[in-house]
Amino acid sequence: LMSRYLKLLFLLTLLNISSLFAQESQNTLAVLDFEGRGINSLEAATLTDRFTSEIGKTERMILVDRSMVEEILNEQGFQQSGCTTDECAVEVGALLGVQFMISGSIGKLGETFTIDAKMTSVETGASVETRNVTYIGKVDGLVTEVELLAWDILNLEAPQALREKKRLGGSEEH
Repeated sequence: LMSRYLKLLFLLTLLNISSLFAQESQNTLAVLDFEGRGINSLEAATLTDRFTSEIGKTERMILVDRSMVEEILNEQGFQQSGCTTDECAVEVGALLGVQFMISGSIGKLGETFTIDAKMTSVETGASVETRNVTYIGKVDGLVTEVELLAWDILNLEAPQALREKKRLGGSEEH
């Protein structure tokens, strides 16, 4: 238990040191697994992975590695899927030393999928951005939707190729 604690402390220290050397303008961010509602946990985790890697591609924020998020959740006795409240997101974000946390859910009603995502300020506990996407189609189409969502929640325009991918796939967004 002690060595696990020391390992975590070391990782957090490294994160804090690396953020000191990071560009001043860049904020730090961590992503919690999106909660699956009507889709299985593997699908939700896969879509979260794709969302997270797309957030990384924006290069707008410094992204904390998922293994560190897992480590903190385990230390605090949470399962990835068990951290669904804003309070939990803020608590985990504070332990990670990040400025923002993104959490959300992916649901299915009939043939319609919904994605709800929220970016929370760790400092204030307030939601700074929320996005809701509605998509009708095969579950595979959600991959493009979460990729677009990563750009949208950071208020960035998605690359042309990604927008074209959606246009060809056809779905609606609100």
